[in-house]
Amino acid sequence: MTLDLPTTPGIYEKILTLESGIPLRYTLSIPASFSEQQPVPLVMALHFGGTVTSWYGKGYLITLPEPALRELGAIIAAPDCPTQGWNNPISETAILELLDHLKNNYNIDEKRILITGFSMGGTGTWHMAARHPQIFSAAIPISSAVGLETIKQIKDIPLYVIHSRQDEVFPIKHVQEMVQLLKDNGVSIQFEIIDGVSHYNTGMFVESLKEAVPWLKKVWKM
Repeated sequence: MTLDLPTTPGIYEKILTLESGIPLRYTLSIPASFSEQQPVPLVMALHFGGTVTSWYGKGYLITLPEPALRELGAIIAAPDCPTQGWNNPISETAILELLDHLKNNYNIDEKRILITGFSMGGTGTWHMAARHPQIFSAAIPISSAVGLETIKQIKDIPLYVIHSRQDEVFPIKHVQEMVQLLKDNGVSIQFEIIDGVSHYNTGMFVESLKEAVPWLKKVWKM
């Protein structure tokens, strides 16, 4: 383990040069409880869509995953999407390379790695959960859509799905149908429906994500 990254609690803007030569900007949150001697959980947080300016994931990190998941004492990484979507092969490779980089620099508890994301990031969360259940021990997609082909691939990973009944972008009926298919397939899944929240009010999902913490602690046996 080589500590080339910060160990003091705080939020940092970092750049990782990928094997392809592409610079990947990402925001890193180090928890107040961080200790170099103790294994630490890791959260990979995928931002929503939009025009990706430098450290675009920072706004997402400080708005939703960091305040909601603070109790976990986890390192949280929020990369900037290097393409138009998180389920693009280039983006998928970037996530995996960043994950390896963090594992090489921190004492990451490899049994406690969460993938989560909102909207476009939620769609990426579904994608990564389907393709890499051996890496991620839990997945929390928020306010997102998922295709039938992805649903068919999902197994062996616990999911906690959060969606607003009033979502204007991804109608809840579709999400309900996909969740039911997963349940029918024996996938461990919890579905949290919230009321009165627009898809565009990301900050209004903090409490809902915070309510997933006891579930995650149970999954992680914390």
